[in-house]
Amino acid sequence: MTSDGEDPARRWTWRLTATGLAISAALAVLAAGVFLAGEQQRRQIVAHGSAVRAVVTADHDDEFDHWYTVSYPARGATRSADLRYPWLLIDKWPVGRALTVYVDPDDPERIATADGYATPVWTSAPGFLAVLAVLAAFVSISGHVGGRRKRRRSRPS
Repeated sequence: MTSDGEDPARRWTWRLTATGLAISAALAVLAAGVFLAGEQQRRQIVAHGSAVRAVVTADHDDEFDHWYTVSYPARGATRSADLRYPWLLIDKWPVGRALTVYVDPDDPERIATADGYATPVWTSAPGFLAVLAVLAAFVSISGHVGGRRKRRRSRPS
C-alpha cells in the first residue's frame, strides 16, 4: 500500500501513460530515421552502382528477421551478400531466382535492389522498431484505461 492507501499494482498514472507514449514516439522517430538513412544509401547505390545479375542462394527466416543470401559478380570475383528489406512483409523468392542488384562502386560488398532490398544488417530494423512503437503505445493506453476502470470500481458510490 502507498501512503494514500492505494495498492501500487493498481495505480496507473498519467505520468506512466505519458512516459509510455514518449517511448513509443521515440521508437517511431528512430524507425523513421533508420529507414530514411538506409533508403538514402540504397538510392545512392542504385543510382551510381553497376547493375549485375544476382542469384538467390539461400532463404533465411528466423523469428526476428527474414533475409536472402545472393551470389553476384563484382570486380572480377563472385561475391555473396545478404539482402534485407526494411519492413516486415518480405517477398517470397525461391532459391535460384535471378534478380538485378546494383553494386556500390566504393564497396562491392554493398548491394541494393531498385525495389528496396539492401545489404546493411540494420536494413530490417525499421519494421522491428515500428512494431515496438505500436506495442509501447498499446501498453500505455491500455494500462491507463484499465487503471481508470479499476479506480472507478473501487470508489464508494
